[in-house]
Amino acid sequence: MSSAPVQDGDTRLQILDAAQARLVQYGYHKTTMAEIAEDVGMSAANLYRYFKSKEDIAADCAARCLNERLARLRAIAERRRSDAASRLTDYALELVADSHALAGSDSKIGELVATITRQRPALVHEKLGAHERLIAHILAEGTARGEFAVDDAEDTARHVLGALMLFDVPLFVGLYPRAEFERRARATVALLLDGLRPRRGSTTHT
Repeated sequence: MSSAPVQDGDTRLQILDAAQARLVQYGYHKTTMAEIAEDVGMSAANLYRYFKSKEDIAADCAARCLNERLARLRAIAERRRSDAASRLTDYALELVADSHALAGSDSKIGELVATITRQRPALVHEKLGAHERLIAHILAEGTARGEFAVDDAEDTARHVLGALMLFDVPLFVGLYPRAEFERRARATVALLLDGLRPRRGSTTHT
């Protein structure tokens, strides 16, 4: 990759942009601090002024990737014109789409995320917590509208996320074609919806 001198602006952001481009192309294990520094147009010694290690850089890149993913999921969860059942289905399908994108043969992002989440488990817990809050939002709105009968949206969201976990891990993507993953995601959500909806003669919880 060609090097370019660092311009005015957020130097850390420029480092992350350059590092992510290299990590996506070559992967975490085949990327060095010296190469990242060269891509940004600075010395390796100067790079260490901003980040203590390659792991720190990769962790910030992984967090940014996860945040972008969560932003797409948040847009689905907060889509007010859709019923809660449709949002939950689309949420699961977005997990499938993102997992396939992360595990694509031309991208090493899956390797990056997998490596850093093993080294920085706090990132995993933060991501899971964000998922649970988004799903709880869907469940709470669905209950308020009478679509669902959920007593504790936060607790139920943890169980819903557990059921959807297969579709949230890029490692599992190679097990089935994408069409089969989508079929399984729809079937899983259909089972969840059956358990979430009010039973005949029951009182809807708010």
